[in-house]
Amino acid sequence: MPAFRTSVDIGQRALQHCGAPRMDPTLGFSDTSSVGASEISSCYDQLREAELEDHTWTFATRRQVLRAVDTNTMRIKPALWSPLTTYFRGSIVADQSGNYWISGAPNNLNNDPLLTTSWDPYFGSLTASLFDTTIAYWAGEVVYTTAGLGTGLIYLSLQNGNSDVPATATPWDNATTFFKNQVVTFSSVAYMSLIDLNINNEPDLAPVLWAVGTTYAAGNKVGGSDGIIYQSIGSGNVGNDPTLDGGVHWTNTGVLNPWTTVFVGGAGSDKWLLIGGTGSPSGVALTTLNIVYPIGVGPSSQSTTLNAYRLPCNFLRLCAQNPKTGLNNLGGPSGNPYNDWLVEGDYLISCDVGPIPLRFVANFTDVGRMKAMFCEALAARVALEVCETVTQSTAKLGVIAKVYDRWITRAGVANILEDGFVDQSEDDLISVRY
Repeated sequence: MPAFRTSVDIGQRALQHCGAPRMDPTLGFSDTSSVGASEISSCYDQLREAELEDHTWTFATRRQVLRAVDTNTMRIKPALWSPLTTYFRGSIVADQSGNYWISGAPNNLNNDPLLTTSWDPYFGSLTASLFDTTIAYWAGEVVYTTAGLGTGLIYLSLQNGNSDVPATATPWDNATTFFKNQVVTFSSVAYMSLIDLNINNEPDLAPVLWAVGTTYAAGNKVGGSDGIIYQSIGSGNVGNDPTLDGGVHWTNTGVLNPWTTVFVGGAGSDKWLLIGGTGSPSGVALTTLNIVYPIGVGPSSQSTTLNAYRLPCNFLRLCAQNPKTGLNNLGGPSGNPYNDWLVEGDYLISCDVGPIPLRFVANFTDVGRMKAMFCEALAARVALEVCETVTQSTAKLGVIAKVYDRWITRAGVANILEDGFVDQSEDDLISVRY
């Protein structure tokens, strides 16, 4: 379990630094009896974002491949999460604060992204390119396919060098190892793997999932909701959930059920993840990009003008693209490539025409996935902001400032905080000799 789980935990730490009473742990920032609660609530998100912009914390760095905007580029549009919708692996939703999350689980029902681990923060592409059979796509790129008449599907690439047609189903093969949630076809039927390291288990031989209204005979096998295969002890077995039966009507075989035909999602290439479209109503939708750039920008098919690249979801700022660049050999120019990137609003502008693998700092909000040293530093920064209001004194400000500096220093030593790479100056005399 992480040391810090929620923003309230960081707020409690800030109040400790101030020497002030802590908030009610249940009410958190809604604790009206706590002056600290309202003060911290009003500045927490601003200071969290400022701290992420101020330093390069390694847990918040991400990579995403950007592709230049062209006339076919569309914007992806996640819907607001609903507890009544069953989401599939790859569904992208927005929470109440506008943050995007991607489902890591199939049949994802009533799991609030802010309260469960069934969702991961989404820092990927906000645009989708029209799929092109001549392009080998990078992992993380988003494309869409369309048959016209307003229909289409949206896919996310799962690997580099991906030239598979997304909608082409992956056939089951007895020599291939499949993993949990992968979808294959067998005799034109789609099956989803329920286990990892799934090899040589013929999909049509896997027991169907137990159904409450089905009557089972002695010896019938079913798949339980816990992933185990159960065998009926007697006939006339109806309405008895094998996972709750306690061995009265069902025998636990101890064998994992490898496949199921009951899942939400589509079948396609295992190199692509279906994330939405008109055929996937619980996934993301597409909408027009509506970008109008000045004369001299685009289209991406030529190189005489600049191109526009939509920045990824929750982009905060650029960070060092190659933070571990080594020292140059003595006696020659560095040869380090330099880019012409300019960040203008939500876009990166460049004379590049190909895909750009961008390394960036993301606006990270999930406290449970933050490093403890960042949480300690943020707590001290919050304490500096609210201390005087909460305590009616400035006596502790100097001490708290030293606490903040100490955590920043320690994070740098522990490589949790990145300094980035700075080019060494070249000796002109040495350089001109080459």
